[in-house]
Amino acid sequence: MNTKETDVLIVGAGPTGLTLALELAVQGISFRIIDREPQRSDKSRALGIQPRTLELLNRHGDVRNFIARGNLSSGTTFYLNGKRAADVDISGLAKDTAFPLMLIISQVETELYLDECLAKYGFAVERGMEAKSIVQDSEGVTTTISNQGGVEETVRAKYVVGADGAHSTVRKAATGLTFQGAAYPQDFILCDASIRNAKIPWNRFSLCMGKGSLAVFPLKDGTCRVVVSRVQESNADVDPTLDVFQDMFNQLHPDASELYNPTWITQFHLHHRSVNSYRDRRLFVAGDAAHIHSPAGAQGMNTGIQDSVNLGWKLAKVVRGERPDSLLDSYDRERRPIGQNLLETSDKMFTWGCSTNPFFVAFRNLIFTWVLPWFVSSENRRANIYKFISELGISYKDSSAVGSAPGHSGPLVGGDRVPDRKVQSAGSERYFLELLTPDSYHLVLLSGVGDKAAAKETMLEAQSKFEGSNADGAKVHMVFSEKANAANLPGYTDIGNRLHEDFGCSGPSYVYVRPDAYVEHIGPLSELKELSKWLQKCHSKP
Repeated sequence: MNTKETDVLIVGAGPTGLTLALELAVQGISFRIIDREPQRSDKSRALGIQPRTLELLNRHGDVRNFIARGNLSSGTTFYLNGKRAADVDISGLAKDTAFPLMLIISQVETELYLDECLAKYGFAVERGMEAKSIVQDSEGVTTTISNQGGVEETVRAKYVVGADGAHSTVRKAATGLTFQGAAYPQDFILCDASIRNAKIPWNRFSLCMGKGSLAVFPLKDGTCRVVVSRVQESNADVDPTLDVFQDMFNQLHPDASELYNPTWITQFHLHHRSVNSYRDRRLFVAGDAAHIHSPAGAQGMNTGIQDSVNLGWKLAKVVRGERPDSLLDSYDRERRPIGQNLLETSDKMFTWGCSTNPFFVAFRNLIFTWVLPWFVSSENRRANIYKFISELGISYKDSSAVGSAPGHSGPLVGGDRVPDRKVQSAGSERYFLELLTPDSYHLVLLSGVGDKAAAKETMLEAQSKFEGSNADGAKVHMVFSEKANAANLPGYTDIGNRLHEDFGCSGPSYVYVRPDAYVEHIGPLSELKELSKWLQKCHSKP
């Protein structure tokens, strides 16, 4: 049996695996992506795409074309015992992004979009291919894969990534990885159907609590998804019918409309589990292979996608020999705390929303009647919650792979997300993150504002000094304050100086940005030598 070689083998071609394939493709790393299913499912599981995920996907093509296929949600309406309790409006809460709203869209459409992006890079999923055995050694990983006809081949890869779900073959092949957790006791039923004479707002999704709970997600073209958590005394062994959903809809939602023409009705249970490490030497896990949890907050698929964005460029750097293997340890250090925090937070949200304990339900409904309207009445409270839900607040500032130079006192530090604002060049406006392509590092030179602003010559001198030792091949972008003479500037002007304000850089500063659009290092322009020291340390072999 011939052995075929590749740098990275990706097992599993859902949103997590496809995103990793995109990140490796844009970096020019050889890979194969396989999936044991001969064709994609036509059933949608996850629905919500958060703003941070939209930002990251936009790095591989205009995500606005994808957004047009779905339904943007500007908030949530809560109902208690069939009465409206509170409306949470998220419009205007996320100010530093081009994509401030959550997208409600079928996972079928999400995977189709990712397939299309991958095809632009000249790659495709190898379907009907299953990983039968995975054995790693100090030099690489040998995987035996088989097609549906039973024909086997051997793949030799430097690294193997398991994006193959809760029953991950890759995770099971690793030594020492545990997947601790349990199942939730609730019985759930789901229905995708058309809706007639709809009274529900199409730019909101509804969360209804009472005796049982119900969620309604408006989709495209007059269809919706209804998810029901049934109470303990209901007959969980009886297959759900459309009438069951209609009855719960009528009971818990005051604006219930008629459901008809269901395209999918199913019953399921939910689990909450997490792995004890995202890496075992040359094997990695991501997405549901590393963490599964309740759908509260629409975080799961987004977290898997962002696992892959974090891992992809690091694999590329190590495969090319540009960074030491220890960089890959930062994948676990940065992403596992995010997954663990998500599991704990969504578990609390889920317990409050879907508990079957009658005493707790009665207490919750009483408390929510008074507390919920008060809580959501504050824009600051809504903004803090939405910063978590939108995933715009994710930070890796505790990672050893990021840092800040002496003298930096701004609100954003190494490990924080790069904010997005409009900049201008030659009379044309664009969003700043559009400059930060996923194929490389980026050095952003900020002039500062007012009397502290650096002159063009100072900025050009800093660029020249950096390019003399640009080991990462980083692209350099100069951003000047709005009051600068734009006609004579080589870079961009900061419209409203909002980017300077977000970074907290009133004086001349630099921001070194990773390929995943997070800050690796930040400091005053006068301390640019600290960046050189940082990069020397990052590139040194242990």
